[in-house]
Amino acid sequence: MHQGFGLGGFAERALIHENQLALVPTELPFAQAALLGCGVLTGAGSVLNTANVSAGDSVVIFGAGGVGLNAVSGARIAGASRVVVIDIQPKRLEEARRFGATDVIDSAHTNPVEAVRGLLPSGADHVFDFVGLKAVAEQGLEMLSAGGGLYLVGVTRPDVEIAVNILGAIGGQKRVQGVNLGSSNAKRDIPMYADLYRQDRMNLDDLVSRTISLHEVNDGYESLKSGSLNRVVVTSF
Repeated sequence: MHQGFGLGGFAERALIHENQLALVPTELPFAQAALLGCGVLTGAGSVLNTANVSAGDSVVIFGAGGVGLNAVSGARIAGASRVVVIDIQPKRLEEARRFGATDVIDSAHTNPVEAVRGLLPSGADHVFDFVGLKAVAEQGLEMLSAGGGLYLVGVTRPDVEIAVNILGAIGGQKRVQGVNLGSSNAKRDIPMYADLYRQDRMNLDDLVSRTISLHEVNDGYESLKSGSLNRVVVTSF
């Protein structure tokens, strides 16, 4: 067992270090505020901080779960011209459209590399892997434009490795970068995302699929297994 970020756990109260604290407006709903500390920081932060996506850039996102949807929000805030989301679940792709994806690809029935190349003949400026599988990351490399970057965010197993063709990487000037918590500064970024939500520029409402009480936490985990929910939030202690 590992205590995530030094404060993970299920309890009515927790003693944490002051470095783990960030201020949010009192009018921000509890459930939406609870999502800012991980999924939003990682998803949106990978786009805005790590990749520094600029207006007009093209973005491809593998995985339309709770973190990937925040990357869609981040891409919209950055002004990306195309936001392509890839997943194997149609319901998640529908959610991605709601969050602002310009294009969606069902990789269960379509070759994602060919589909992206059909949409972006020169390739994508940025590809974000929120899945963490070898095949997905290597597909991401194939989608990149000259000088494009692949950002590794998701992890399925600690021993997953990817193969990089050296000649192709040199010729295409491709970049591969790992992302830890969206390269975020929590004290700076959490209040910023809270303000963006209050300005209706960041969709947090549709991330909250279900709210539960603390004693329902095991049921909450069980409900996430189908992959049809974005986030389950404990709101009653």
